[in-house]
Amino acid sequence: MSAVPTHDYRRSDYRVPARPLAGLDALVNRAIGRFHRRAKILQSLHDDAGAIISREREYMEMADAVLQRRLLEFRDRFRRGGRQMESLALPALAAIREAADRKLGLRAFPVQLMGALALDSGFLAEMATGEGKTLTAGLAAVLAAWSRRPCHVVTVNDYLVQRDAEWLEPFYHFCGARVGFVAFWMGQPERLKNYGCDVTYVTSKELLADFLRDRLHLGRMQNPTRRLIRRMLMPQPNAPDGLVLRGLHTAI
Repeated sequence: MSAVPTHDYRRSDYRVPARPLAGLDALVNRAIGRFHRRAKILQSLHDDAGAIISREREYMEMADAVLQRRLLEFRDRFRRGGRQMESLALPALAAIREAADRKLGLRAFPVQLMGALALDSGFLAEMATGEGKTLTAGLAAVLAAWSRRPCHVVTVNDYLVQRDAEWLEPFYHFCGARVGFVAFWMGQPERLKNYGCDVTYVTSKELLADFLRDRLHLGRMQNPTRRLIRRMLMPQPNAPDGLVLRGLHTAI
């Protein structure tokens, strides 16, 4: 596996050594370190990816109509929300994985499933070049779309925005989600329409510009019907908004 982009940054970054802890501070710090090591997040993600793959045969044997009906059932259950969403994530991703294989010709590998699970859980996931960020983001975006959380997939240029949205459109449609993209040449009506989709592909430049336009136009008014961009990055209990950074190769 090739190194992820931040490895180069870490090798060349100069850090001033922290002052060594002593006494009670050292004991507390050691206890915290043991707790984090015990969490084993990566191992948990790997185990969950294996559980998804173990359901492969069940969905491979389904006809397209049966698989799509199952996907729409998952979507309806996700939209009802609640604690059941946690138990549905693995079987739902198994069905989404099969949909991607049928519509895109790509069957997600364990590392891509781990990335999708991490994004759905609210983690920042870093992947090496060639590990399949486009598909990983698509898998996670379907779960966000089903949950009716505004999901913005942010990438580096307008070419990738249009290419990824159009390439993944049959997959999203099969899963019962609407996808759109926003590019620099679009006017306000077209932007409003595409921001209203379940999943929106956009560059960071356009996203920031539209966010600032909304703030300037609205001022103190907070009428959501007059915004270009739906609610984004506004914390709500148990329902984080979706923001996926795809193709980010600069360490931040």
